[in-house]
Formats: sequence, structure tokens, C-alpha cells
Amino acid sequence: MDAPMASRPEEDTPQPLPMAPGAIPKPPPPDASFGIGRLDRSRVRSVLAVLSGKGGVGKTYVTAILAAEFARSGARVGVLDADITGPSIARVFGVTEVPPLSPDGIHIEPLRSKGGVFVMSMAAVTASTQVPLIWRGPMINSAIRGLFKDTAWPQLDYLLVDLPPGTSDAPMTVFQSLEPDGVVVVTAPTELSAEVVAKSSAMAKTFAAPLIGLIENMAFLTCPHGERIDLFGPSRGPEYASRMGLPYLGSLPIVPGLPALADAGRIEEFRSPETALVAGRVRLLLDRLQAARASSSPPRPRDSPQESRTRE
Repeated sequence: MDAPMASRPEEDTPQPLPMAPGAIPKPPPPDASFGIGRLDRSRVRSVLAVLSGKGGVGKTYVTAILAAEFARSGARVGVLDADITGPSIARVFGVTEVPPLSPDGIHIEPLRSKGGVFVMSMAAVTASTQVPLIWRGPMINSAIRGLFKDTAWPQLDYLLVDLPPGTSDAPMTVFQSLEPDGVVVVTAPTELSAEVVAKSSAMAKTFAAPLIGLIENMAFLTCPHGERIDLFGPSRGPEYASRMGLPYLGSLPIVPGLPALADAGRIEEFRSPETALVAGRVRLLLDRLQAARASSSPPRPRDSPQESRTRE
């Protein structure tokens, strides 16, 4: 089966904004009553969090597409599914087997997709995908931290973190435990989605997480004969990005054949001009941020191996 291709290249071509060292926020002072410890992420060069706050806008799809595009460019890429109670990253990448133990007998090996993306998700370590995880916040926090620190990640150029909806425990845990080098926010072309996404972007700023920009998903549909249909009304990505004070990274279309590829675990087979363009912008800005942060800040503190094993 040939992968569906979006037939219309994007007409809006906003230029990525330069990221100067002076624009990089400094982390807030530690607060023992509010914060949790950083995890050792020395094997990961850059962490990218994908955030929306709103369910149903296609955030997991955007995470998977960015990871696949990064990997196609030759980078070593991992994806951490931080949506503990509704994990789907493993399914769309077609990695459904149980992760094996690493040679040290302590950690687990991440699963690897056909395209070479390393994946870790709660769906891979639970006994059944049909059993709901009815957990309170502390258990979710511990699970997210455990999925990262108990996985024998290889050296990675990029680790993408798929965050669940909301502005509560899960994204807070990721922001404090992994200190993302960049955050991408995803919205649909509706005012309702944009309102929720604006709250999520404000949350990221609270944790001094560098915001790379906004992606508008499901912006339009292109019919086989070439006509463009704006199912949710005219694209408003540039407007929403401007209101949030973010760079506009581009708009992604609705592609009818894409859900079938995701259901079959073949998301990496999908390619389009729009996704390649957006992924290129995200990677460019993420690399700029990481380089500027490295040159303007002291080395990132890391937990000792003993602390990494014992910290909850």
C-alpha cells in the first residue's frame, strides 16, 4: 500500500525566528515544596516536549511525524510517551512487544521502530492494553520518571516527549525532571483549541521552558481533484501564534489515509511537503536554542548514578 501524500505544498512560508542567547529564560530558583529532582539526561543532547493541553488536536500524530522526519535526516531519535493513562505512541510506531531487560539486568531496552526510532511507552510495559490505569498524580509522576530513568536509552540526538492533555502533574513532572531544551505547542484551527493551548504555553513559560513555536494541525483538506476545503474554517495559525507571542511553524493538513497508517503502526511511511517543512523549522530552532543555551550557561547539573537509582 502506498503511503498517502498531501498533494498541496504549504503556501505560507514564515521564516523561523532567530534565537539569541539573551532570549533564553533562566530556570526558576529551586523550591523544595514544589519541585522534584532533575534526572540524568546526559545521554540525550536535546529534549523536545510536544504540548497542547487540549485533547483531540493530533498532538501524538505531530510528535510521531516530527520524530520520523528527524530520523530520516540521519539523527538518532527517541520518543517518550508521557501520556501514562492514554498511551498511543507505541501503537502508531508499530512496536507492541514487551521490552527486554538490558544486559545489566536493571534497566529495560527501548523498543525500536522499523525507521530506527527508539520508543518507550506505558503501553509497552503494562500487562494488557484493555486495563485502565486509574492512578492519582504521584503514581503518574513516578511512572513518567521511571519510564525515562529505568530505560537504557542509547546516545540520542533528540528525545521527543509526547505530553498528555492538561496543565497538571504529567507536564509538570517532565518540565522539572527533564528540563526540555524546547517546547512545541499544537493547536487545531478553532478558537476553543487556541484558548486551551494558550494556557499550556503560559504553563511552559512558568517553568522557563523555551517555546519554539506553534503548529496548527488539521488546518485543511485537499480533495483528489485539488480543491482545498477548510473544514474548521479558515486557517488561523499565524493569528494564534501572534496572540501567544510565538513563532508560527506552519500548518498541517488532514490526510484521509493517515489514520489507517497509524492504526497499522506504519506512521513512518507517511511523508508530505508540509510535514518535512515543519519538521525542518522545528529542528533548526531546537538546535539554535540548544547551542545558545550551551554557550551561555554553566554545565547542566546532573544526578549522580546513585541518586538516579534511588530518587523517586
